[in-house]
Amino acid sequence: MVSIKCKRCRNSILGNGECATLINAHGVKGSNEPQSCSSILEENLFYIDEEQLPDWIHSIVVDAHWSKGKLNCPHCKARIGSFDFVSGVKCACDEYILPPVHIINSKVDIIRL
Repeated sequence: MVSIKCKRCRNSILGNGECATLINAHGVKGSNEPQSCSSILEENLFYIDEEQLPDWIHSIVVDAHWSKGKLNCPHCKARIGSFDFVSGVKCACDEYILPPVHIINSKVDIIRL
């Protein structure tokens, strides 16, 4: 069991059921650890499956008209990630397009229960 909490306010951002929506840089589901190619940037991010976004992230993305924006903690408003449905950036191996929604690893704590 895993929970992801905001480092600033310590409130839960993704609960145990929502952590199942985490994917790696190649879109492989079930990865609770950041993993990817050799890129340091991609190792510092948690990607979220765009088809299973938590409600609070989904409403932010819809309000931004599925373009670009920042993700802030729903409790303290600290920036914890972003989304980009416009650019389609490729990962370090140049084979896969990175998932558009990510959370910055250094902005959150992973709590293993």
